[in-house]
Amino acid sequence: MMGSGKTVTGKALADLLDYAFVDLDAEIQAKEGRSIPEIFSGSGEHCFRDVESSVLEDLSKQSGQVIATGGGIVLRDENVRRMKKTGKVVLLKASAESLWQRVRYSKDRPLLNKPDPFGALQQILGDRQVFYEDACHFSVLTDGKIADDVASEIREMLRSRA
Repeated sequence: MMGSGKTVTGKALADLLDYAFVDLDAEIQAKEGRSIPEIFSGSGEHCFRDVESSVLEDLSKQSGQVIATGGGIVLRDENVRRMKKTGKVVLLKASAESLWQRVRYSKDRPLLNKPDPFGALQQILGDRQVFYEDACHFSVLTDGKIADDVASEIREMLRSRA
């Protein structure tokens, strides 16, 4: 989910594992030559999701990397199947209040550009929770934790499940 700490935790985990770090949203923006809000406003969410799936497919052919995906990646079954087949999927869980504290000043969250952005965030989290749970191999709670501690927790879970 947006604001769960995917990017900062992903970078910390990649360092611990001596893997490359890849931010899927950054790859999408590089491929499209425009920001995610520009993709959403100019071409719509469906176009964004098509590009997201395509970039994920390309990245999934490589190993030795930690990929931070966007929160909506789980909305397409093909993406979930691909992620589960090619790696370990870790859900970073956080309360709506924690997520809001992390994203409330961000201007690049097109799904929160609503009259009640906190309400929109709560709705998105509620709508996606079952998708997140179904998509992951395991989850880690991030509330009240720094990224390095979350990354260490994930590394230990990966080791114990290897």
